[in-house]
Amino acid sequence: MKSARLIWPFKEFAKMTVSWAATTKLLAFPRRIVIRVIDYALSVDPKHPRSLVISYDAPERSKVIDLVRRIKAESRMVQADTEAYQIFRAVQRTKKIDGDIAEVGVYRGGSAKLICEAKGSKALHLFDTFEGLPDLHNLDDPKQVHKGECAATLEDVRNYLMEYPNVHFYKGLFPVGAEPVQSRIFSFVHLDVDLYESTQNCLKFFYTRMNKGGIIISHDYMLLTGVRKAFDSFFEDKQEAIIELSGSQCLVVKL
Repeated sequence: MKSARLIWPFKEFAKMTVSWAATTKLLAFPRRIVIRVIDYALSVDPKHPRSLVISYDAPERSKVIDLVRRIKAESRMVQADTEAYQIFRAVQRTKKIDGDIAEVGVYRGGSAKLICEAKGSKALHLFDTFEGLPDLHNLDDPKQVHKGECAATLEDVRNYLMEYPNVHFYKGLFPVGAEPVQSRIFSFVHLDVDLYESTQNCLKFFYTRMNKGGIIISHDYMLLTGVRKAFDSFFEDKQEAIIELSGSQCLVVKL
């Protein structure tokens, strides 16, 4: 994130300032108020006043961010750090819910590897054309996406994830290749398909197959017109709420 790059050099200064505020006897205002003001001032990019930098210094959180950045160094992952963190935690938190895991829109396998690190022994089903995006729908914005974008080879992704057990690959335009999982139920599904029709097809397939308490996370809900329209129209007459997350993602919990 641009704001993170701008503010990150001040991280140590921020720690020193907050530490001083917590111990000095020179403050006339309540310490908690001063600390919050300092923390807020150091976490806002003046060029982008609505941008915030989120701290992941807590030990358990920093481990996940370290993992995310290792994966990014290996394979191009399109999710921002915060978005990747949210995927990892959602997979972890749905371990107690029966069902398989699926990802549609695998690209080079970065987010799939992140899911593998969190899923335990659950089956992971990975779907992609492995030839890039298909034709656009008239509800997609051609200024945002184009046919053939985000192509990667099945062989490369399979090799990248070969150390992880119980991972299954399906090549083709979803849901054409989904016959082997027709009878499966799911606890977590990650969508990164960019387009209106692809998103609609995924929601139609997985919604009735999600176990109660299962989570669907989609990338680009806040960014791509087709993805947002697909979610909004699909859930218009359903009881589940679409929850906007940090970054461009949205989340739905099956009721």
